Amino acid sequence: MTLLLSIIALLLGPCIFALGRQQPTARQILDGFIFITIAGIACVYIIPEALMSGGKLAIAFLLFGLVFPIIAEKSFSNSAHKAHVFVVMLAALGLVIHATLDGIALLPQFSDQTSTRESLFGNQLAVSVILHRIPVGMAIWWSVRTSFGNSAALGAFGLIVATTAAAYFFGAPIIEIAETRSLAYFQAFVAGSLVHIVAFGASHDHNPKPVPAGKEWGYRVGILIGMFLIFAAPHFH
Repeated sequence: MTLLLSIIALLLGPCIFALGRQQPTARQILDGFIFITIAGIACVYIIPEALMSGGKLAIAFLLFGLVFPIIAEKSFSNSAHKAHVFVVMLAALGLVIHATLDGIALLPQFSDQTSTRESLFGNQLAVSVILHRIPVGMAIWWSVRTSFGNSAALGAFGLIVATTAAAYFFGAPIIEIAETRSLAYFQAFVAGSLVHIVAFGASHDHNPKPVPAGKEWGYRVGILIGMFLIFAAPHFH
């Protein structure tokens, strides 16, 4: 049941994104929602997990990830588009790996360890995974489709669904991979890049155009919804 719901939530992301982009206010809400949820996923889930598995050295990879978009832009000084595509590809890969590893949290034994109930909502970890797959789906669809086209985006979603199912049905090998330090270092590096992208944009635009006065309420609503999804919703039983 949790596996099916996680796949549905992932695939809902692109659908909601496509519908919301057709209306200016809905677009603002989506922008704020994606902004805060991707930052929250990086800071609340990816970074702590990477530091726990990778130790102090993971901090160095995290810091390198924070400055890497700047380095990439300097390296591709003759083509800002190449730098943008490269950084977005890296961030998308990190989200794909994170979404894949989330399949571990859907394993029945995790449900047994985290809950005395036999219902979905007794397993806070599974609920959290299912809910935050919606913004992850949005972010992956936006980043991969924009830079590489529909086929690549559909391929990324197919990969996530397949590997999530593999993690669910064949948990032990995936758990071993998830606990390796090399993956923790990569996750820390990607998390740093995600935080930078959320703060400044993939093209390193540190002077974004301001939102007209009185028109920013949509962003605020999106941020509030995202904060609820990340911090509050997983605790409902």
